[in-house]
Amino acid sequence: MRANLVAALFAALVVPAAATPADLCQQTYGQRACKGTALAPLRTELAHKFAAVIALGNRTATWQARHDAVLREIRAALNYDGKPMDDVELEQTFRSAIADYDKALEQAQGVRTMIKTPSARSQTCMAKWLDRGCGVTASGILWRKDGQPVHWQMMDGASGEDGIGAGIVLWAESGHGTAKLIGWSFDGVVYEPPRMTQDGMIWVPGRVAGTGNGNADLLFKWDEASKSWQDIELESWRDALPGKLPKGFGIWKGVDYDFEGLAASSKLWRDKDANCCPSGGEALLEFAIEGRRLMLREARTDIVEKWARPAKPQ
Repeated sequence: MRANLVAALFAALVVPAAATPADLCQQTYGQRACKGTALAPLRTELAHKFAAVIALGNRTATWQARHDAVLREIRAALNYDGKPMDDVELEQTFRSAIADYDKALEQAQGVRTMIKTPSARSQTCMAKWLDRGCGVTASGILWRKDGQPVHWQMMDGASGEDGIGAGIVLWAESGHGTAKLIGWSFDGVVYEPPRMTQDGMIWVPGRVAGTGNGNADLLFKWDEASKSWQDIELESWRDALPGKLPKGFGIWKGVDYDFEGLAASSKLWRDKDANCCPSGGEALLEFAIEGRRLMLREARTDIVEKWARPAKPQ
């Protein structure tokens, strides 16, 4: 008994050694990115720029998920072909993420964080990113169930960096004829007017440019604890998609969300399909919101009959 007590005492006195800077580097960026000092300036810049983006307070759940994805890519250090990245590819991964953060910081400089409520309904763009021919395409008010208004403004035009694009800014009324910024985005090339779902979430449908017709949707949910609107991250659920679909089938483009029912629909592509022409059938995706993330719960597929595998005999 005494021996056991002595052993327990010594075990309690053992304090794990503090992680060294090298250990912390490898935990965050992986062995490859921490080897030598060549990438040290980029590691520092990436961390500082990301912190600055989060400090903006705009869609922080989305930016956190994007940053986590970048770090996973850096730790894996594999290119699109699944081969180890060379030094140039690894450096470019850092620089691409830093460029995204720089753009977000530049966009934020021109967004009106506080406005007088009539300004949201004016024909003056309340953000400066689309500085070439910016025009207000629509504006309006959404009403929470408790009667609190949300003001919004949609705009289109062009920027020197992205070319033709669109933007949307939303503000929550804060009293005395003023409204405080909820969030904004210039990710899309087209947006639809925001809508308030039956569950009281703000949903902004949107699409990005390109043949992929990817999603630029925004979703915000009221957080009673902080008395603020918080974004729901809508991108990382795709990581779970391969495990939910039959082998040889995929969803290659944006989906058609329906946040009234926390669902989405999409065509199905077979591995041999051309990008233009999905031939596999259709999928219905079912989601849940966990914390500030959209999580894929289930994918129900309706596969074209000639590709469907015959049922196994009982």
